[in-house]
Amino acid sequence: MKKTYIFMLSDKDRKRHEHISEKGKITGFVVQYETLIEGKWTPVVRYDTAHGFAHKDLMNPDGSQEKVLLGSIGLSEALILADRDINENWEWYQERYLRRMI
Repeated sequence: MKKTYIFMLSDKDRKRHEHISEKGKITGFVVQYETLIEGKWTPVVRYDTAHGFAHKDLMNPDGSQEKVLLGSIGLSEALILADRDINENWEWYQERYLRRMI
């Protein structure tokens, strides 16, 4: 079962949360922080299970990404970590991204 949510963090910032579960167990997810730049929602940081493992991608304005592995934690724990990190640190991620635009 796939569930998708969008949580507004401010009028120009949002968290997009999507997870897939089977029989109550998380089998995949994407949790992404996006900020509104020049009228377009721009990804800044994304946690996901693409490539078969949980990881974090830090986006850069030039289109490059920095991949951070989450280690051997389970998908449920990784999803909780992703939600918590974005909720608590989205302003820092925004500042990091905007500094790199200069």
